[in-house]
Amino acid sequence: MIKKGLALLIVLVLLMLITVPLFYTDEQHELDAHSRTGTQGEYIELSQGVTHYQQANTGAQEVVLLVHGFSVPYYIWDPTYDFLTKQGFRVIRFDLYGRGYSDRPDVDYTQEIFDRQILDLLDGLKIKQPINLVGLSMGGAIVAKFVADHPEKVDKTIFVDPSHRSFYKRKLGIPLFGDFFAAVFMMPNAAEGQLSDFYYPENFPDWVEKYKTQMQYKGFRRAIVSTLVHFAKPDKLPWYQRIGELNKEVLLIWGREDKTLPLADSHRVAEALKTTTFVVDKSGHLPHLEHPKIVNAKILSFLRNL
Repeated sequence: MIKKGLALLIVLVLLMLITVPLFYTDEQHELDAHSRTGTQGEYIELSQGVTHYQQANTGAQEVVLLVHGFSVPYYIWDPTYDFLTKQGFRVIRFDLYGRGYSDRPDVDYTQEIFDRQILDLLDGLKIKQPINLVGLSMGGAIVAKFVADHPEKVDKTIFVDPSHRSFYKRKLGIPLFGDFFAAVFMMPNAAEGQLSDFYYPENFPDWVEKYKTQMQYKGFRRAIVSTLVHFAKPDKLPWYQRIGELNKEVLLIWGREDKTLPLADSHRVAEALKTTTFVVDKSGHLPHLEHPKIVNAKILSFLRNL
């Protein structure tokens, strides 16, 4: 009798782990050509799926590629993109796989998939010359690995509050339980949680609703969980150290009040890159959004060797 009861309990738990994530979700729509109708930007078919991107000044020789962070799509670069466009650069921004309006391929979200996405995008846009790369948060880690592996493809590199340590979530890697935990405890607060990246969240009243748009398309949670299991696992410091060894020109920017990746830890990255840190006061994790004039001026000075 006890064994039967235990078996029944196990079955009920398994059913809960399987069925709850199916219904406890905002993902009600397929991401396809119809759902992309009327959206900003362009789309290109790459080896792992469709990538949503935007570019300006296609005839310009100097290219700047902007790589966003963990989950907020390319609109996070709005002020930087607009500014660099006005300065005459060929500026490109895109949604990483699993985010925004880019496809959510059913694969492990490792560094390799993002590395391949950048390579495919450059190839698809017929960009042969070395580019300038700008990486924000997790995008900084993606950029660091790309530069370390493909130094010949990169001229200058800019890091904005870059991710540099492992942020692996072991429990999310447990079969069934990981998806259940994400569905019930993590994703419901994902949009509101973005406000903690700001020093002045009240200045961004539409940030939460804007973020929720991507959450309605199937595959978003799976991509986020997979990233936290696969991309997040290794310590990223060796990637930055490799760039330091290459003596690449780099600019490191950090918000003084960053709660996501504290400034106190920035020395780790600065030492690896063999550079100093440009600190932006009264700013959280997104200094380019909270103080665009200061950050844009610094970026332009760096790119133009002023």
